[in-house]
Amino acid sequence: MRWLAALLLTAGLFACEQDRTREGNETVTITEENDRDTALVATTGETTEDKLERLRGWMNEKADRADTAIRDNWPKTRDEMRRVNEDIERNFDSLSTESKEEYRQLKSRYERWETRQERRQQQPLDQTLISQWQDQLLREFKDLQTIKAANAREAYLTFMGTVRAKNRNWSQDDWDYVDYVYRSLNDRRGQIESQISTADKLKIRALQAEYLTLEGAADTRSIVRDTNNN
Repeated sequence: MRWLAALLLTAGLFACEQDRTREGNETVTITEENDRDTALVATTGETTEDKLERLRGWMNEKADRADTAIRDNWPKTRDEMRRVNEDIERNFDSLSTESKEEYRQLKSRYERWETRQERRQQQPLDQTLISQWQDQLLREFKDLQTIKAANAREAYLTFMGTVRAKNRNWSQDDWDYVDYVYRSLNDRRGQIESQISTADKLKIRALQAEYLTLEGAADTRSIVRDTNNN
């Protein structure tokens, strides 16, 4: 009888193990009640919220880099970000209400950015015009190497002063150059980030947010104009 009981116990434990899926060093139990997002964790180790965080981080950092840094790896970058967006779309219902709204905004921002990058691949920016726009937007800071931790805030204020005053008169092509200067300015900020004071960092972030808002509004106006003309 003891031998039979031990045999039955061993069989039961073996059956339980068959219901487990092992990912790396982590074991995840899959049941019929698991939702799609839990299944995604078992397969990839990354939830939809994690993917949203990846998209958020990418848009806030990599998308601010200068064109040369993006162009070299553009097809790979584009395909990777499309996959992230598709994964989020498939599991959209698993997001919280706040995350859903954030994703809508990030997706819209990414689509505008991708459209601009595709256009630039076909028609690279003119170096002479880049210099002219840097002069117009940054004035005494047009040589980016002159921007130091002590005057980085002033450089952003100078840039945004021109953007506020003239943005409604800019064409889509103009915005391509403005955006290039903006991201080049961000590149320079990244080089001296550790030396910038906390107060100046907060101000710069506020100015960056303002710029992205104005840029988004300009893209919306462009879409409306294109729709009305068709």
